[in-house]
Amino acid sequence: MKITSDNEISVEFHSPELNSEGGLEYYSLSLCGRAMTSTIRVCNSPYGESPSDYIAVLANNWQGWEGEKDWAALEGEYIMSAKADNTGHITLTIKVWSGNWEPFWSSEVAMIIEAGQLESIAREFKAFLYPNCCSTGCGFAPRG
Repeated sequence: MKITSDNEISVEFHSPELNSEGGLEYYSLSLCGRAMTSTIRVCNSPYGESPSDYIAVLANNWQGWEGEKDWAALEGEYIMSAKADNTGHITLTIKVWSGNWEPFWSSEVAMIIEAGQLESIAREFKAFLYPNCCSTGCGFAPRG
């Protein structure tokens, strides 16, 4: 699942690792920009707010909001922050860390996306995080 912007910046959620029940246990997240790529492995914890729930909240509020809306991975691997302007643009910032102890590295990208893109991003992200959802009857059916 890849999110791109006009300025050669992209964020890609990829390399899903499923557990024995078919649920997504780990995945990779790559941030890419001009002459920069950073990739981390993320634990998809079944606890707390899912990143797809966060994107769904943004999509449901596509007309904008006050301030920033933030989300952080439970294990601290990455954070997302979104800010809306009054012209229908969302600045989505994602920061990744290699770990919480020294030595470590971090990378951050900020990309501008159209508010109208949020619904399809939310749908694709949910399909990525819950690959067997349709077969288990959870009620989510990605549109083609």
